[in-house]
Amino acid sequence: MLAAPRSAPSELVHGIALFGHLVSVVVGFGAVLLVDWFGLLWLTGRRPLADVLRTARGAHVPTWLGFAGLLTTGLFLGPPAVPKAVAVLVVGINGVYAARLLPELSGRPDLPVRLVVRAVAATAISQLAWWTAVVLGFLNTRS
Repeated sequence: MLAAPRSAPSELVHGIALFGHLVSVVVGFGAVLLVDWFGLLWLTGRRPLADVLRTARGAHVPTWLGFAGLLTTGLFLGPPAVPKAVAVLVVGINGVYAARLLPELSGRPDLPVRLVVRAVAATAISQLAWWTAVVLGFLNTRS
């Protein structure tokens, strides 16, 4: 919020930034949705945990590239609304937490219930924060 320009960008800069912002949503949130889908399949007994962990490791870079792209392009879309900025902050902090959970989930034959609860909570927070940011971003562009 502090780095965003105080004046509105030109129409050209805004258009380029908006396109980059949308691409970043597709890349970052798309990777998150894929990992969460595999996690849901694991919770319902349709996939082994190893598939979820492999997918999470593979999606790590696109997730963070998308997130970084959102932050960068968002600077050129004007000052963000505070609720959206909070949702994006939650996405980032929760992403760091989820990344730290990954090694704890790896290499264990039986997961403790507490660890599964932490992983499910991180997933739920991720989904809630990403969807909140997307919806608020959409509403912000409509006003």
